[in-house]
Amino acid sequence: MSFVVFGRGVSDGLTIEEAASPGLLRPPMMVEPVRAVREDQAGTPFAYRRLRSGEESQSESTRAYREAAGQVGREPTPVSIAEQIMSRPPVTIDVRDPIGRARNLMAEHHIGLLPALGEGGRLEAIITRGDITRQRIRYADLAKMPVGAIARFEVLTAGPQTNIRELARVLLEQDIRGMPIVDQGSDPPVVIGVVTRSDILRALVHYAPLELWL
Repeated sequence: MSFVVFGRGVSDGLTIEEAASPGLLRPPMMVEPVRAVREDQAGTPFAYRRLRSGEESQSESTRAYREAAGQVGREPTPVSIAEQIMSRPPVTIDVRDPIGRARNLMAEHHIGLLPALGEGGRLEAIITRGDITRQRIRYADLAKMPVGAIARFEVLTAGPQTNIRELARVLLEQDIRGMPIVDQGSDPPVVIGVVTRSDILRALVHYAPLELWL
């Protein structure tokens, strides 16, 4: 199977049609504030601050484009499978680590998602920049919570030999920004890389092989 859904006690292989089917993944988790309004020590009410995507650094897609802009004249090299374009080594986080550390890792490495690992290094969940910014509580409170409080415990993954066109189709159909690439031959399966929409865009700009889409 090219695609596998991982989670807590879950490891289900999927065909390309199953992986691209609507409703495969449940919506991201939300942390609700205890009250819509809190008071500071002086007794002055203030609303929970919602993080905005504009507070993050330059978008991953824009950065990929600018990095590639000076290299479009290079000799095209055909690429066709995930391991040829995936980002490696993958940056991961433990599901018990605080959300603040996840946000810092994303900013430091200029990435938008992190595979979250459980006991024994097993892939259990995934957290994205959007999962953090869409929460409706103060970031100061959110940052102390464990990643598992908002992470998605259904992780759609692909193998290193997965065709890039199939990858692109699944990313679009599931409306997700990327997926971990997993070596399913190891025990437990090991995350060896990550492919995002920006990686596919970068491959198209750097190499532009027509074989990619034929």
